[in-house]
Amino acid sequence: MSERGEDLLGTSETADRLSDLIVSSRESTPFTLAIDAGWGMGKSSLMRQLQLGLEELEGVQTAWFNAWTSGSDALEVLIKSVLLRFDRNIIRRAYHRISGAPRLWRWIRIGVRLTMTTFGLRRLVDELWDQLSVDPKSRNEIRGAVRDMAQEWLNSTNSPGRQIVIFIDDLDRCRNDVVVTVCEAIKLYLDVPGLVFVIGCDQSALARSVQNAEIGGEYPSGYLEKIVQVNYHSPLPGQRQVRDLVNGYASKSGTSQLFDDHVLNFVAERTGRNPRRIKRLINSFVLEYHLDKEWHSFGADILVRVLLLQHFYPVFYRLLTSSSFEDPVREFLDYRDARENINMGGTNPGSWKEVFAKYKIEPPGENEDRDVLLGHLGQLENQLPDSFPGLVGDEVFTTTLRQLKDSPHFQHLREHLQRRRFQFDPNGIIGTEERFSEEQPDMRGGYALVVDDVFEEKDGSFSDTGRIVTTLQQWGARVDTASDFDSMKRVISERTPDVIVSDINRHGVENAGLQDLQALRDRGVYGGPVVFYVARVTPARRKWASDLEAVGVTNSFSEAMEWVRMSLFG
Repeated sequence: MSERGEDLLGTSETADRLSDLIVSSRESTPFTLAIDAGWGMGKSSLMRQLQLGLEELEGVQTAWFNAWTSGSDALEVLIKSVLLRFDRNIIRRAYHRISGAPRLWRWIRIGVRLTMTTFGLRRLVDELWDQLSVDPKSRNEIRGAVRDMAQEWLNSTNSPGRQIVIFIDDLDRCRNDVVVTVCEAIKLYLDVPGLVFVIGCDQSALARSVQNAEIGGEYPSGYLEKIVQVNYHSPLPGQRQVRDLVNGYASKSGTSQLFDDHVLNFVAERTGRNPRRIKRLINSFVLEYHLDKEWHSFGADILVRVLLLQHFYPVFYRLLTSSSFEDPVREFLDYRDARENINMGGTNPGSWKEVFAKYKIEPPGENEDRDVLLGHLGQLENQLPDSFPGLVGDEVFTTTLRQLKDSPHFQHLREHLQRRRFQFDPNGIIGTEERFSEEQPDMRGGYALVVDDVFEEKDGSFSDTGRIVTTLQQWGARVDTASDFDSMKRVISERTPDVIVSDINRHGVENAGLQDLQALRDRGVYGGPVVFYVARVTPARRKWASDLEAVGVTNSFSEAMEWVRMSLFG
C-alpha cells in the first residue's frame, strides 16, 4: 500500500486518527508512538499511510528509518536522519556556536566552505558526526547540539508547533544490541522538542531483545515504558477486511474467479489473517502460472489447490512430490474412509479390509467390538505417515485432495511436481519450518557420509539428499556418498564418518536404509550417529530408528541439517 488511495485493509481511518494524535501533541513533544503488531500484519503499510497523510500538513516533516538495514550503524544513521531535516542555515549557525572547541575549529572552516546544495548539507552532517563521535566525551555534546538546533528550528517560523516525525521500521527484526542502540538514541540523544518517533514493532519481540541485552538489571516492560509513551495495538483484520484484502489482491492479479468463498475463507484463516502471507500466496500463484505454461493445461484451479498444499501442508506436499511409487492422496483418502467406517462401528468391512491387507495387517473380522476395531486401526496408523491422523478432521484438506484426485490429469500432475519440485518461500507463509540460523555453521574437520540410491543417477545432485551434500560442503565438511549397502560399507572401511545421513527406501526395497543400519550395528562396522531423511515418516520407522540408536527420522531439511550439526559437534 504505497499509495494513499490504495487501502485494501481499510487502514486510512486509523491513519487519520493517529495523525490527529501526533498533530495534537505538538506542545508535548518529544514523544514516541509504537504501532504494535506481529510480522506481516501491516505495520509498515499503516506507517506509510500515516506518513503520506502527515506530509500533506503544514509544519510537519517526516523521515523514514529502517533499523534492520542500518545494522551496527543504527545510531549514526538515525541521528543523521534527524539533522538532515533541519534548515541548512540552522546547521551552519550550530557550527559557529561550537567553533570555540579547538578540536573542531579546523573542521568548521572546511565545512563552511562546502556548497549549500543538498549534497553539501549531507556532507556537512557527515563531517559533524565524524567529529562528535570521536570519543565518549564528545558524544555527550550531541544532545545539546541537537536540542539547540531543534529549538531554533521551532522558533524560525511564525507557524507554531512545527514537528519532525521519524518513522522507525523493522526494529523488532534487529539484533539485541541494535534494538538497545536505537532506544538509547531516542531517549538520550534525540529527546528534544519538536521530534516525534513512530516505531513499527512487535512489542513482545522488542521486550525479548531488551531482556536478552541485560540492560542494567531493568525489567523490559519498565525500560520500554521510558521509551514509548503511546502504544497502539493494531488488531487482527476482521473477516470482512480480509475478504476485501484477498479480493483486492486477486483482482489486481486477474485471478478473482479462482478464489471462491470456500477457498477465500480458508486462505484467510490459515494465514492467520496475515496480509503479507496472503499477498505472497497470491503472488506465488501468479508467478508460477506465468513461468510454467504447463499449468495452463492442468488448469489454474488445480494450481491454486497445489499451492494450498504447498504453503499450508508442507509435510504432505513433500510426500506428494517424493519419488515414492506410493500415491499419498489415494492412501490418505482410503485411510480416512476406513477410519470413518471403523469409528461408526465397522458397518461396511469391505471398505477397509483391502487397506489392512495392503500393509500386511490382519484385518478385523466382521461384527468385532469397538475396542478390537480401534486396536486394528492403531496398527494401521503405525504404518502410515504420522501426519495423517491429525489431518482427518480437516475438511478443506480432504476436499482439496478429492478435487486433485478427480482431475483427469492427476498422474501427470504428480509426475510434473516430482520433476519440477518448485520450492515455496517457507519464511513468507508458514513462518518457521525451514528457516536456517543467520549464522552459517563452521563444519571444517567434520566428515559425513550421505547414502541414497539417487547417487546412481545422473541428476542425483539435484535431489534433496544432493542438496544435503552441497550444503555440508559449503559449510566446510568433507562429504562422501554411497548408493547401497556394499558401497556404504566400503566407504566406512576406509574412514569412519562422524555422521551418516541416509534415505530409507532404496532400489525399490522399503525400509532398506533401516535394514542396512541394522546390519552395520549387528556386525560392529559402525556405531556412530545416523540421521534418516525421508519423505514418509511413520511411527513404525521412528521406533525402529530409535531401537537402532539413530538420531531420528525427519522429512524436514532444516531439522536434518541441525541434527547433523549436533552430531558433528555435540
